[in-house]
Amino acid sequence: MALGISLTSCEKDEPKDDPNAPVEEADFDIFEEISYDEMVFVKGGTFTMGATEEQIPEAPKDNEFPAHEVTVGDFYIGKYEVTQELWEYVMKNNPSHFKGAKLPVERVSWEECLEFINKLNSITGCKFRMLTEAEWEFAARGGTKTKHYKYSGCDDSNKNDYVWHKENSHTQSHDIKSGLPNELGIYCMSGNIGEWCQDWYFN
Repeated sequence: MALGISLTSCEKDEPKDDPNAPVEEADFDIFEEISYDEMVFVKGGTFTMGATEEQIPEAPKDNEFPAHEVTVGDFYIGKYEVTQELWEYVMKNNPSHFKGAKLPVERVSWEECLEFINKLNSITGCKFRMLTEAEWEFAARGGTKTKHYKYSGCDDSNKNDYVWHKENSHTQSHDIKSGLPNELGIYCMSGNIGEWCQDWYFN
């Protein structure tokens, strides 16, 4: 699986290279997708996490049972997956198989994502972090605005408008702004690439 990263933050700082110098004007485009204006506020709430009724026909994995109630607090989430151009600016490398400035970065490990975030925070002066699995799923389901779709923002009847999947993706990643967003205005929460979360999975 190609794994990438989405970010969450509660800061409203504008990016800067370091505590003593501002970002060059030409660099602002690189940070545009993670600016405060491009972060979505998610009002916290209680939801059913795991394999819910509308998803069971797709034979979810055993580790998604039993479905259970989880409560999350308020948080911000980026509208988009982290781009390759942002990753390359911060990390000075691009491990992705499918190359493109506005494609999501992929083929990155959990440890590399932590390193990326630490460096990004140093550059911007912000406090980004990865989402917890519960936060990610709550946001993917539409948060308090959920319409209980099968996928993030859609059902089978219109999933090609929202989701890059094996039948329409040509087995490659796609632009972070392609497709339609879910109820919260977040893109690619179903399909395109998988995304790491802050918490580890243990079986």
